[in-house]
Amino acid sequence: MFGPLRSEVESRFASIESYFSATKDFQGDLAATAKGLMFIQVYAAYEYTVKGVVRTAIESINSRRHRMIDISPRLLPLYLDPELSSLRDCGRRHVWSARRAIFERAFSADFVTLPSDTGPPTDGSHYRASHLWIILSVFNIRRRPARKMQHLTRINEVVNYRNEIAHGTDTAENVGRRYTRAEIWHMERQMKSVCTNLISIFDGFCANPSRHRRR
Repeated sequence: MFGPLRSEVESRFASIESYFSATKDFQGDLAATAKGLMFIQVYAAYEYTVKGVVRTAIESINSRRHRMIDISPRLLPLYLDPELSSLRDCGRRHVWSARRAIFERAFSADFVTLPSDTGPPTDGSHYRASHLWIILSVFNIRRRPARKMQHLTRINEVVNYRNEIAHGTDTAENVGRRYTRAEIWHMERQMKSVCTNLISIFDGFCANPSRHRRR
């Protein structure tokens, strides 16, 4: 199920690389702006990947037709998210019946199902490295979200600069002046590695149904 996502991510990074290659003769402000804009484009491919692996993982687990009573307890917070979210707003009068309904569903023979457009679990860090740790934890995947620790630092750097440029705190030109073209290429390759690694991690997890079930 992850083949189309992998192909799309590879295509997006290929387009990014083509763009940056086409700017190799830029000088001055244009060159700096081109380097800064790479943070916007790389971030867009990265966010697409994170959303895509969560969406595809949910679709894959749904398709396995597990029963609620059989799935791993670590997956219950994800598959009970609609009920848990509604618990906040049910009021004191209905809170105990709502709690009972949650546990009844958790131990029911219902097939697991969750809308595939459910957003990635988050700690509010908005796609920084800690966000990836939360996502992996919710899926009970005991892996580091990147091949190398420095890649996690790079994720935070890309997210921060993307936000500064996108929200007008800084300009692409100013950000780009802080980097050489070689450094920008290195950043792009690291983030591409992060994305392909995430797809591989979730592909392996979803391919083994026993990892979704109670032991």
